[in-house]
Amino acid sequence: MSSSELLELTDKQKLDLLNTWNSRKDDPPSLLELIQDVAGFKGKDGRSKEGRTVKAYLASRQLKARGSHEYQPVDKAELTESQKEYIANNVQTMNGAEMAKVIFDDQSLSNLNIETRTVNKYIKTLKDQGIQTFEDPQEASTDRYKPPKTDLRMIQRINRYVLDGIDEKKVSPKQKRDVKSIIGYLHTFRFSHQINSYNGNTDRELFESSFVRYTYDKNDLTQEEVDQYILLAAEVVIASSIQERVERLQNMLDDTADDTEGRRISMSLVEAISSRQTEYNQCVNRQQKLLESLKEKRSAKLSKQIKETASILNLVEMWKEEESRKKMIRLAELRKKVLEKEVEKLTSMDEVKARVMGLSEDEVLNG
Repeated sequence: MSSSELLELTDKQKLDLLNTWNSRKDDPPSLLELIQDVAGFKGKDGRSKEGRTVKAYLASRQLKARGSHEYQPVDKAELTESQKEYIANNVQTMNGAEMAKVIFDDQSLSNLNIETRTVNKYIKTLKDQGIQTFEDPQEASTDRYKPPKTDLRMIQRINRYVLDGIDEKKVSPKQKRDVKSIIGYLHTFRFSHQINSYNGNTDRELFESSFVRYTYDKNDLTQEEVDQYILLAAEVVIASSIQERVERLQNMLDDTADDTEGRRISMSLVEAISSRQTEYNQCVNRQQKLLESLKEKRSAKLSKQIKETASILNLVEMWKEEESRKKMIRLAELRKKVLEKEVEKLTSMDEVKARVMGLSEDEVLNG
């Protein structure tokens, strides 16, 4: 790092830094505290020119400020005034996890850590005060996802994500089969594993809603197709995450100062934004190709089923026609037999014989 990239600290700033460090040997101040509270660079962190200047000065005195996470208890995290100010200054462009990594100088922090939950808790207080935030802080989802088990619960879940989904009072036989099938889809290990990999409730709901909207009316999916729809829903979450990051980078670019340092940072932000937009386009293309592939496979499968069903219907119709023909023949034969019996009865009657011969009953009897 060249000296031209650093600022020049005043004698007072240097003295304050050394005095603060020496007065707290048992509890060394964090780098963020030294930058903001001692050196007076409000709203700056270790990545800024001011932060790098403070670090360089400490290094010249063989001193290295430690991250706050190194001396705070693991089961409790408290924010200093400088940390709170940093959060307030960056709450519109960064989420809680990202700020926690900076504040506590620990890139391994996630939504599960106490440090991140502490930051998110403070973000909520800012939001309650009417301050606009980058996003609603997501509390870590400690509970594992539990899919619906009954038809009614599943229908309610479908109607939550699908406009005019299923009328609870008028469920057709086909819809009943659909509901039973999607309950099974949501209980697969692959689906459970994927949705539980998301820390925040927002990502979980986006993933679940996407999967439900794609599959709620398809009761004939194979396990391979279910896995592909899970992958498609995961791509939706990835695209959303990339969009948020692009927006955050764009906000940072808009706030960049118009000076030498600012122009250098601007170029880096422009490159980062371009890279994220490329990632987003690639993600959208993957979604489109996967969805088209699934539609083609399903269309081919349904077409085959229709042909097979048509063949069966033709056989049934032919069988019905054959049965009808045989029935008509049997009825004709029965009618013929009945007529034969009637004719036989008639021909055996003396009166009929007499009339046929032109004689009356009296003439036959009396001559």
